[in-house]
Amino acid sequence: MRPLNEITEEVKALAKEVGAFIREQRNCFSLDRVEVKGSHDYVSYVDKESERMIVKRLKAILPEAAFVTEEQTTENDADADLTWIVDPLDGTSNFVHGMAPYCVCIGLRDRDEVLVGVVYEVVADELFWSYKGAKAYVNDKEIQVGQAQTVNDAFICIGYPYNVADWKPFLLKLVDRLYGNSISIRNLGSAQAEICYVACGRFDAYIESYIKPWDVTAGSIILKNAGGCMTDYSGGRRWESGEEALATNGLIHQEMIDLCREVKSEL
Repeated sequence: MRPLNEITEEVKALAKEVGAFIREQRNCFSLDRVEVKGSHDYVSYVDKESERMIVKRLKAILPEAAFVTEEQTTENDADADLTWIVDPLDGTSNFVHGMAPYCVCIGLRDRDEVLVGVVYEVVADELFWSYKGAKAYVNDKEIQVGQAQTVNDAFICIGYPYNVADWKPFLLKLVDRLYGNSISIRNLGSAQAEICYVACGRFDAYIESYIKPWDVTAGSIILKNAGGCMTDYSGGRRWESGEEALATNGLIHQEMIDLCREVKSEL
């Protein structure tokens, strides 16, 4: 395989190119071109065309790698030695309604770990990136996680997935425990942006369930190389599937795991 720094540079350029296409399309976008994938789950021609652009270029960058993509514009193969994991437009509902953030997200992993992560937040023109053995960056500036020592001092993001009936009981109890016992709670509508915002210290923790690998993969290595931590709610690896994703600055990770365990015990 080619050196990861070379691969990363090409993926960064690709993400910005696709981001420019998305920005251009937003200027002339119409709601009548939106399709419904599920309850309140949207997709548009912009998602699909962006993914086609990404897949075509990634095949040239690393021909031996397989793909797992959200819109499935190419054959998905999750059981390969090398896999590109792609979300062409993370935050489609935000995009459709003309609000930030929304992101181009490209990750590369082998069977054991994530090797490359690139997340381009289109509206803010912020390119988050890292690769195995490197530091983490936004554009060309090194980033690090925040220094909150306790949940009480933390600024926390909670995601709202489409599995409402499954997530709502846990969510309500979690919010009840955190509201008034942390600095504040937010939701931005783009999982990858939220993970990257933990990586650069804007949030101290992010938590969500019932999402997919393309919602977490690219951001996970950016977070890791910025000094943060991502696990499932028990400290394990189910975050890789998106089933349970807990991203923190590392300093409050165990406290968040303990909180999740307590909430689960009350259900």
